[in-house]
Amino acid sequence: MRRVSSSVAVLFLGLVLAGVVPAAWAEDWQPISKEDLALKDNPASPGAHAMILYRESSVDTTEATVSEYVRIKIFTEEGKKFGDVEIPFIKREGGFDIHDVRARTIRPDGSVVNFDGKVFEKEVYKIGGVKELMKTFSLPEVQPGCIVEYKYREQHDRDYFVEPVWILNQELYTRFARFSFHPYKEETDYQMYWRRYLIAADLQPKRQSDGSYTMEVHDLPGIDEEKYMLPKPILQSRLEFFYRAPDEPSDEKPDHYWKRMGKKWNDELEHFINRRGALDAELSQIIAPNDSPETKLRKIYVRVQKIRDTYYEIEKTKKEQKQENLKKNDNVEDVLKRGYGTARQINFLFIALARTAGFDATSVYVAPRNNNFFHEQMEDSSEIDDDIVWVKLDNADVYLDPASGFYPYGLLPWYETGVKGLRVNKQGGDFITTTEPKPDDARRERQAEVGLDEDGNLSGKVSLDFFGQSAAIRREEEREDDDAGKKKDMTDLVHQWLPAEASFEITQMTGWENNNAPLHIEGKIHMAGFGATTGKRILAPATIFRSAEAEAFEPAKRVNHVYFHYPYVDHDEIILHIPDGYRIETAPPAVKTPEAVMDYSLTATPQGNIVHIDRRLNVKQCLFEVKLYAAIRSFFNQVKGDDESQLVLTSAQSQSAEKK
Repeated sequence: MRRVSSSVAVLFLGLVLAGVVPAAWAEDWQPISKEDLALKDNPASPGAHAMILYRESSVDTTEATVSEYVRIKIFTEEGKKFGDVEIPFIKREGGFDIHDVRARTIRPDGSVVNFDGKVFEKEVYKIGGVKELMKTFSLPEVQPGCIVEYKYREQHDRDYFVEPVWILNQELYTRFARFSFHPYKEETDYQMYWRRYLIAADLQPKRQSDGSYTMEVHDLPGIDEEKYMLPKPILQSRLEFFYRAPDEPSDEKPDHYWKRMGKKWNDELEHFINRRGALDAELSQIIAPNDSPETKLRKIYVRVQKIRDTYYEIEKTKKEQKQENLKKNDNVEDVLKRGYGTARQINFLFIALARTAGFDATSVYVAPRNNNFFHEQMEDSSEIDDDIVWVKLDNADVYLDPASGFYPYGLLPWYETGVKGLRVNKQGGDFITTTEPKPDDARRERQAEVGLDEDGNLSGKVSLDFFGQSAAIRREEEREDDDAGKKKDMTDLVHQWLPAEASFEITQMTGWENNNAPLHIEGKIHMAGFGATTGKRILAPATIFRSAEAEAFEPAKRVNHVYFHYPYVDHDEIILHIPDGYRIETAPPAVKTPEAVMDYSLTATPQGNIVHIDRRLNVKQCLFEVKLYAAIRSFFNQVKGDDESQLVLTSAQSQSAEKK
């Protein structure tokens, strides 16, 4: 019997063609009409850079393959980027690889240039035994007016069911797409079903005489790529095929389904933590009898975070794995003895120790909002495959994720905040919503002491402190980098806030290893021509940093809702020394917007030969409907304008001459 595993094929630039193609992958390309060769624009979406003319995706379950075919019409210079193709794939147990890549470019006159270049492979992401890779290639002679098309085959693990996911809307407008799926013909007790997400009620897969399923769709609008938008999987309409084991009910209401899943997960938890003797002995080394309840939890949290989390480890060679010979943990006693475990095992250990200390604690399965939102009616347990911990502390609900080693006690990773989840118990469990994120949970402090010279050049020192989410995210992102890699990435980050001609050199970094401390970075900054000299005056912006948000919201129109990952606070304190022989003629007036879901303040206070600048930006909400975009754009335009408001410095010699 084949094991069940979900397989989602994702094709770059939103060309996610998961699912389906004929057993015999035809060598011939689809014919091209004169009308398509002559097409100058997308009549359904004028001004488009490109459009998908044709997509096909088909699964051959006998061979465990998924074959993909894409044809794109290029309209503009910008649309030429769609001739650079990236095909993601995942290497892990039950993953897949990419084979038989073929591609060609059709010029506007109908002549063909076949792709005979090299297909490259690069690593995108690697964590917890899962490696995401990318096959990349560039089609030849891509110009406006031409057509590009390519096809390839995904080879899946034959020991797993291939469960197609038909994702309909892509980055580009799609004129026509065809999906097909040939279920397993061999006898199996597993039953096949499908679930739908954001699909019209009348759009259904059709069963064919040979037992296969097909679906055709026409005129699908694309998903516009914009900054600060919801994750693409949340916006994509899709139809998912899946199998259920023979012991699962065939027709089950959602509440019954989730009760059944909750009982199953609770049984797994209870079985894993049932080692009271080992837990008593360990707990006696962690807490003291007179510790307060919260102190006990904090100490348990610190102890559990010392467990080596195999999820975060860099992938080892087979030789290294054999030498280390990591054994499978069957219970919390194994985790304690061996000092390592998976993320889930680490969280289970925390629950076990908390219960041993007298707390009511259990596991909560949540839908991480960096990937999807939870839809209870879809009965899809994979949506809530992220687990955290619930503890009752002094009649308050506390949610923790000890397995997230870069996050201190009391701080959930942002994607686990404000999300729905299932808190398990013997009866199955109940639905809860995790702690809402707060702006102070993600704070960035920038301090600078800089000076201007007579030519308007600026130089000095800058220090940065990241707190909470801002620090944890960077620690997690940089976990595999050495000091040189961290220094480069943080230098690049600071450069995003500075004009292109500015230079920044890091002199010190601390706080990478301590998740309770701020991540601290210091460096030297130099900006030629920061202030504009006009005669005996120097005009300089009030702040030395640029607003990234203002650039993101420059377009007058927007399609998607505005989505910040988490609320945040940005606070800048700048001490600006003016050149000798100069005085402050005018400083920008103080600005303070009304307190709302976003607010901003800026003060520039002259004191002798220095100016104290204090800037604060608060964003207190994550999601804003697109109808509010005009107000958001106006707010950040005001922020940009106030950030660029001018200090005017005048030479003392010039002032004396004017008085005479």
